[in-house]
Amino acid sequence: MLQRIISALVLAPIVLLIVWLGGWWMTALIAAAIVIGVAEIGRIFAAGSLHPRPAVATALGLAFLAAVVFQSRTTVNLSGAALALAVIGALLAEIWRGDRTGSLDAWAVTLASALYVGGLLAHFVLLRGIAAPPLRPNPLSGLNLAPGAAWIFATFAVTWASDSGAYFAGRAFGRTKMSPRLSPKKTWEGFAGGTLAAVGAGVGIIALLGLPVSALVGVALGLIGAVAGTLGDLAESMLKRQAGVKDSGNLIPGHGGLLDRVDGLMFAVMALAGVRLIAQVFGLG
Repeated sequence: MLQRIISALVLAPIVLLIVWLGGWWMTALIAAAIVIGVAEIGRIFAAGSLHPRPAVATALGLAFLAAVVFQSRTTVNLSGAALALAVIGALLAEIWRGDRTGSLDAWAVTLASALYVGGLLAHFVLLRGIAAPPLRPNPLSGLNLAPGAAWIFATFAVTWASDSGAYFAGRAFGRTKMSPRLSPKKTWEGFAGGTLAAVGAGVGIIALLGLPVSALVGVALGLIGAVAGTLGDLAESMLKRQAGVKDSGNLIPGHGGLLDRVDGLMFAVMALAGVRLIAQVFGLG
């Protein structure tokens, strides 16, 4: 536990600073995460006797990031183009190989690697650069926080609150297993506690950061973030259980690999980016 806390205290300020800076700092951080994440999921698949093409998966994962970065400069749907490129590119990589043994499996897991890691992580850059109304006066106004950075901080707050609430509620009250085969320690009581904590964090972070949305949106942030984060945890657990591995890697002392640390966040940022867009469409902020 001490090792986990030390790692979090070292890494969290660096990540928060880069999110605050935005721009190419943010893009570089996510690009590095995609490269590391693709390598980690490749090792998981390999442990399960599946062999994606790492160079192809990395390039396609970065293509999703590039589509998000350059989307504002064109009217062409670059995300759709990146998806088509991923499907076709992974297939062409198998066609060009001399030995096509296992090509169908390799095509599928190469495409899955790019989508799972690159497609989800790119939402951080999408949310950071999203057009949003200015923040209201708030206790942290002196930070000159961009609206997109505030939305990512809200995503962190909701997800971390959900994780912490679920951990402590699960230890105190956990009785009913949520998914014994995938994650034996997760309980429905822990999930309920995590959801309550996430809702509280969602409402609180709106006031703290001055996000121009209603408290109802804060409740939605908490509920959707808790559900999405839990599903993200279970999704990676399923991959690791199928492959027979404990962690995706050993990059972060006390936490395992990068994917072990951000699995819930990847699902949550995609879901909360959707909440942000829906709130804008319906005039809620």
